[in-house]
Amino acid sequence: MQNAPNGIDALIVGAGPTGLAMGIELTRRGLRCRVIDQLAEPVVYSKAQIIHARTLELLEANGASARLVAHGVMVHGLSIYTPELKRLAHIAFEPVPSRYEYMLSISQHETEQTLASYLIERGVQVERGVRLDRFTQDDSGVTARLFSPSGQEETVKASYLLGCDGAHSTVRKALGVSFEGSAYEQRLIQADVRLDWSLQHTHDEVVAFMAGTGFLGVFPLPGDRRYRMLTFVEPDEHLLPVLPTFQRLMDERGPKGSRVSDPAWMVDFRIHRRMVSQYRAGRVFLAGDAAHIHSPAGGQGMNNGIQDAMNLAWKLALVHKGRARPELLDSYHAERHPIAASMLEGTDTFTKVFSRVASLRHPIAIALREKLVEFMGRTDLVSSRGGRLASMLDIAYPDSPIVGQDRSLPLPSRDAAEPPGLRDWIDFGAGPAPGARPPDVPLSAEDPVGPRLFQTFHHTGHTLLLFDGAVHSEAGYRNLADIARTVTERYGELIAPHVVVPQGSRPDALPGDTRVLLDPEGAIHRAYGARGECLYLIRPDGYVAWRGQPAKLDALEAYLSRIFA
Repeated sequence: MQNAPNGIDALIVGAGPTGLAMGIELTRRGLRCRVIDQLAEPVVYSKAQIIHARTLELLEANGASARLVAHGVMVHGLSIYTPELKRLAHIAFEPVPSRYEYMLSISQHETEQTLASYLIERGVQVERGVRLDRFTQDDSGVTARLFSPSGQEETVKASYLLGCDGAHSTVRKALGVSFEGSAYEQRLIQADVRLDWSLQHTHDEVVAFMAGTGFLGVFPLPGDRRYRMLTFVEPDEHLLPVLPTFQRLMDERGPKGSRVSDPAWMVDFRIHRRMVSQYRAGRVFLAGDAAHIHSPAGGQGMNNGIQDAMNLAWKLALVHKGRARPELLDSYHAERHPIAASMLEGTDTFTKVFSRVASLRHPIAIALREKLVEFMGRTDLVSSRGGRLASMLDIAYPDSPIVGQDRSLPLPSRDAAEPPGLRDWIDFGAGPAPGARPPDVPLSAEDPVGPRLFQTFHHTGHTLLLFDGAVHSEAGYRNLADIARTVTERYGELIAPHVVVPQGSRPDALPGDTRVLLDPEGAIHRAYGARGECLYLIRPDGYVAWRGQPAKLDALEAYLSRIFA
C-alpha cells in the first residue's frame, strides 16, 4: 500500500451521510482515513428523509442497510386529500425489482447516527469541531492545515482529500471551482412533530393536502404519531418555522381539530439548483452536496451523495494500492456528473410545475387542479413509472469509459467452445447492458426471501459470473473452469469468479476448486439473457463492468488490462 508519510490515505472533510458512507467504504477496503467536521455536534434537524431502493442495495454490501431499515418506516404509497378529507388520489407504489420494495422514511439525523456508529466499529471516530483551513497538493499527496476545537493548529499529509462538506463546501471554495446555478424563489419550512388527528390511514404512506391556501406534505416517521410536516413558502408569504405556524398550516390545509405538538426541531431554508463543472482536481474530489444540490422533489439529494461515495471509494482504493491504473479515477466524474445533471433537470422541472399548480388560488383553477389530481391517481403510470424512477434502480453508466462488451455475431467459430446461436445472441442482447444495474435473483425459488444473487457481490472486489447456458458440454465446462482459474491466478482477491450452472447439482466436469452457483430453475440465466454461454463482470459498486458472449478469456483479459495495473 502506498501510504502517505504520516499513514493517512484519505482525509474526508464532512461527516454527513456522504462523508460517512465514504469513510465506511474506504476503511472496508483497508485505507486509513480521518473524518473531520467543523460542527461541534451533529445537527438535530434534517433536510433529507427518504432512502431509496438502490441506495439500500449499495449499503447492504457493508451491512448498513439492515440497521437503517430497523430504524425507519417503509413507505408504500401516497394519498392526496382536500381539507374536507375528500381523497383525490391514492397511489400505491408498485413493487420494484429489489428486495427493498419501498421508500425508507428515516430522518437524516438518524441516518448519520447509524452510519457514524458503524464507522466507529471500523476504528474511525468522527473528529468534531475540527476545521479545514487550507490545503495544497502535489504529485505525492495533499497537505492540509486543520484547527482543533481548542484552536490548536495541525498539519496533515494525506494521499487524497475528499470534500463531502456540503453546499457551503470549504474544499470546493478552496479549489476555486464554480458552483453554477440559482436559488428558487420559494423557501421550504419543515418540522418533526407529533400529530393527533382524525385521519384514518396506514402509517406506511405519505399524506398530502391540497387546499386553496397551498400544499402541505406529511411524512411518517418512526415513533408514536411522529411525522414530518413541510410546505413551500411563496416569496410573498411570511411564515416562520415556529409551532404556531405549523398548527396554522394544519388548521388551514389539513383535518379540522388536528393538534400539532412536541416539535423535535423546526427549520426553514432556501432551495437551490447548483452543480460543479468538475468533480476532481488532482488528488482532491468533491461528492454529495459539495458537488450538486437541487430541489428536494423526489428525495434524491442524500441518495445521490451516498451513491457518489459508493462509486468513488472502490476506485480510489484500487488506485491507491497500485492495483488499478490511475486513469480509473477519471471515470468518477465521467459517470457521476451526468447523473447529477439529469437529476437537476428532472427535479427542477417538477419543482417549477408543482409550485405553479400548488400556488393556484382561484376557485375554478383549484377545481381543475383537483380533477387533474383525481385523473392522475387513476392511471397506472404514476404508481408504476413514478415508483421506478424514485427507486433509482435505472441509474446506469452506458457511456462510461470503463464499461464495455464483446458480443460476437451468431456465426460458426473455432474460437468458442459453445458459439452462440441466433436466439442466444438475441437473448443476450436483452440482458443487462454494460454500465447497468444487474438483476437480483433469489437463489432458490422455494425460498424467495432467502439468499439472493446480490449477496454473492458483497465483497470488496469484482465478481465474475460465468454462465453455462442451456447447452452442456465438457469442452464448455473446461473453458469456463480455465477462465475462472486463470483470473484467480492473475488477479487474486480482486475478482471472484463463479460458474453459474442451470442444474441442481455440481457438474462432474468442473474441478473441485471452481466456485459454482446452482441455478436449477434457470432464474439467474433468464434474468441475464444467458441462454447461451456468456460471462458478466460485476463491479464492486454493483454495476455491469463488462460482458461477453461467448465466454472468451482473451477478450476478458483485454478489458481487464485497461483497468488493472
